[in-house]
Amino acid sequence: MEMNPRRAFTLIELLVVIAIIAILAALLLPALARSKTRAKAIGCLNNQRQIMLATKLYVDDNHGSMLPLWVQQGAPGAGGWNYDPNTFIIQDPAHLWWQDALRLARLATPASLYNCPTLTQPAIDGHGGAVSAVNPLGIGMNFPEFGWLDALPNVNFKVYNSCSENQVSAPSQAIVYADAAAIYDPSADPSNPSPDTWQEIPGEGGSYFRVPSDPASFPVGDGRSIPRHDGQVNTVFFDGHAVKLRNSAINYNLPRTDGAILWAKNNNGTPP
Repeated sequence: MEMNPRRAFTLIELLVVIAIIAILAALLLPALARSKTRAKAIGCLNNQRQIMLATKLYVDDNHGSMLPLWVQQGAPGAGGWNYDPNTFIIQDPAHLWWQDALRLARLATPASLYNCPTLTQPAIDGHGGAVSAVNPLGIGMNFPEFGWLDALPNVNFKVYNSCSENQVSAPSQAIVYADAAAIYDPSADPSNPSPDTWQEIPGEGGSYFRVPSDPASFPVGDGRSIPRHDGQVNTVFFDGHAVKLRNSAINYNLPRTDGAILWAKNNNGTPP
């Protein structure tokens, strides 16, 4: 019995198959990229939620006192620590930043917890508040509403007093941490350009973001909350809830006495 010869693809059929595969890839790859971007944003939000939980534990352990933004070596309330460049998240021998304070207190020990997963470049410049040889960082503390400074008496800048939990009048309306970095145009008025258009400088650290209660530096200073996740900024509030929102929704352009603000620890006119 005569066997039929095995049928092979013609060149036209092969090209059609390749074209179909290319079309499917073109349709699927952007969706996969968006899913990956969303996953990183969710990871960042979860990191902020864990950081806030650790911060609340710190507050409970310290009689209601908020975690300082940084503590200067030798300051009256500093206690002591041994700087180790191999283990410290922030490479700053003179100051203990909030990330390492939580880590040394064993409240939040993984170094990766303090990174925004969207960022990949190590925080090497420090205009956003911190330097690291490994970590990109990018999650900042609200300064000076919550991020007070424990400094030596002879420091040559304003030292903000400590913050306590009984000063927080509306915990569900007070942002403590958010996506943060130095921005390209901090000299503009807070509402012009819109905070929704603020663009970060890569590798700037981002351990804090300035708010209007720092009047000398907010118009011209470095760190800001950054809308790096699909035009929105990840935030976590004093009551522990975390949410992604428009940067303009924080209402930096409104005064402390306005009930719509989210940047202050209170809206009763009391300064930090």
